[in-house]
Amino acid sequence: MRVSETGGADESGAVRDPGAVHGPGAGHGAGVGHGAGAGHGAGVEGPGLDAGSGPGAGAGPGAVRRLGAPALANLLIGLAAIVPGLCLRWLLTKYPSVGCGHSVGCGKAASHHSLGMMTGAVLGGGFVLGMVLVVDFLVPHQEGGPVGTWLSMALLIPAPFVVGQALGWI
Repeated sequence: MRVSETGGADESGAVRDPGAVHGPGAGHGAGVGHGAGAGHGAGVEGPGLDAGSGPGAGAGPGAVRRLGAPALANLLIGLAAIVPGLCLRWLLTKYPSVGCGHSVGCGKAASHHSLGMMTGAVLGGGFVLGMVLVVDFLVPHQEGGPVGTWLSMALLIPAPFVVGQALGWI
């Protein structure tokens, strides 16, 4: 028995719903896609079939596209890492020179900024490490992407701080 694609009667006179054969929202044609009404047309799209995958994808625009998202994400994490970086730099350069705190035989008092800088370094550093864990490991791992590429791009995180320091902006 043959079912017409419009849902009308077939040759035997039986009326059928096209959803019974193709499933709800299924389309007609050679396309592979996602969502309701997917499959109309002759285009092929789907997971793993983008321009950057396949043999010879190591060079060209596909490689740039694959490395662009991890690089941009890690540079944005690096912008957030400037705050704990400044706090840590102050603690390493200025804090030892303020004195010895309230220890015996020392008349100098610690700077009133020390507690804020320590808090900023710890909380900001924890925030940045959490972002690195989520963005560079958990999300690519969950989506089945290349975790190694994302983790290798984590080397770009200190770049905004270093560039800002070299140009005198920080």
